Amino acid sequence: MENAAFKPQAAPSARVHTVAKHTPDIPTNIISGMFQRYILGSKIVAISFLTALLNACTDGPVEVPGSLPNPKLAEMINVSLDEQIKRMDPGWSPGFLPQAASNARLWLQEINEVVARCRHGPRNNSKFNLLEYDITLRTGEVIKDVYTGQRCVYEVGSPLVMRVRFAGGRVVEALTDGRELKSPVARAKGEIDQLSKGVVRADWQRRNARYFSPGKTASEISKEWSGDKP
Repeated sequence: MENAAFKPQAAPSARVHTVAKHTPDIPTNIISGMFQRYILGSKIVAISFLTALLNACTDGPVEVPGSLPNPKLAEMINVSLDEQIKRMDPGWSPGFLPQAASNARLWLQEINEVVARCRHGPRNNSKFNLLEYDITLRTGEVIKDVYTGQRCVYEVGSPLVMRVRFAGGRVVEALTDGRELKSPVARAKGEIDQLSKGVVRADWQRRNARYFSPGKTASEISKEWSGDKP
């Protein structure tokens, strides 16, 4: 019996071990949180933009003064201006210069007209809808957005939007749309006094040295505290 033919066996193939690169896993909760913050930030930006756009569309146009002259209103503004300037007496209000009142009169002579208007339209009842003045000088310079601190709250009552024209330091014409004629004269006085105060004080901000005594120097203040005589 013949021996079975010898058949060489193939050598076992070498095993190749592939080492996979390991990428650290980012926890799912972190990814979810980042995504949620991104979505929230996008929503806030979109809401802010839409709110501003909606306000611009729904405020309504900013009111402009009408063209109806009111002589009584012009007279009341002149009286109020006189009252404001009268208070600029150093004997009554310490700190004013003796020439403060006369300088205020000179300031009024520089004015051509004053427009009282609201910052936004009549449907905006936010705290940002303020009453402001635009003062046009005879030189053509315009002092815009003079701050009053007074809000335009149309829900309570329509503010007195008006154009006040000056000549020689006196009011010669006050133009409105006639809204003030629907209310007693006393109701308009508050807004008239606000106007006269704002107009007079506008120059205080621009040329303070024309109205007020200079403050004490650091040396004078130090001597006061040390007891030294000046």
